[in-house]
Amino acid sequence: MTVSLKNVEVAANSRCQLGEGPVWDLEQDRLHFVDIFGKKVYTFKPSANTLDSFPTELSPGAVIPTNESNLLLAMNDGIYLVDFNGENLDLLLAIEREISSNRMNDAKCDAMGRLLGGTMGDGERSTGSFYLIANGKCARIRESVTVSNGIAWNLENDVIYYIDSALNSVLSSAYSLNNPTSIDFKTFIEFPATFGIPDGMCSDKDGGIWVAFFGGSVVRRFSKEGKLTHTIEMPVNQITSCAFETGTSKLFITTASLNIEGKELSSLAGNLFCIDVGIEGVPVSKFDLKSFRAR
Repeated sequence: MTVSLKNVEVAANSRCQLGEGPVWDLEQDRLHFVDIFGKKVYTFKPSANTLDSFPTELSPGAVIPTNESNLLLAMNDGIYLVDFNGENLDLLLAIEREISSNRMNDAKCDAMGRLLGGTMGDGERSTGSFYLIANGKCARIRESVTVSNGIAWNLENDVIYYIDSALNSVLSSAYSLNNPTSIDFKTFIEFPATFGIPDGMCSDKDGGIWVAFFGGSVVRRFSKEGKLTHTIEMPVNQITSCAFETGTSKLFITTASLNIEGKELSSLAGNLFCIDVGIEGVPVSKFDLKSFRAR
């Protein structure tokens, strides 16, 4: 039996064009996320009910706290470091600068603080790739990617989940923290077109993954066996990603407001939402700058 969760609330009136990449910063007690098309990085602090932002010249596909009190941004042509207030932007590593039509999209760190993330082009052609970014360089894990998207690990860090949205599925592979390039993705779950487009995702301590469906008005949870167990009914249609507040069962959900002018409930589209799902999330890791620089 599938559990239907309907008590989702607006956490912050972000009104993003394409909200994405939520990640909880435990030390700072706040959530970071991006507006890709709006070219902004947001920080939401629930304890103070504050929402701050700074603009970016390029499109940020992901934001990740580092272990040196700043942020890592995955943007069009590579990964950048930036202060929490948006100052001192600095290119850390160029990625696919030779493919001007591509840009970085979703990215996350494994338990060792190494970055995994991918690129995408126009969303129609398979011009992107999925990379491991560590030790001052990037290693291609998968090529011919159309829309590199959600990434998650199980609690034991021995399984990785990955979404190329064009495949309408979640892929999975055994994962080794000692040998992170030994990834062999296989189809884990295939989705019907009626579900919407699989986008961002995160994982919980019970072995489940929570997948946001763009155009589907729903976040769905699947067990480690691939069975649908929970649905979160959303008041907006374009659901992009989700992330847990570390150490809790509170799930934050990002959304988009693309091409919806004049449509019902458009006033809520693009906002940040939250809901307690009753299952604690898997902790996320910061980007390990020291390890990255130790080439």
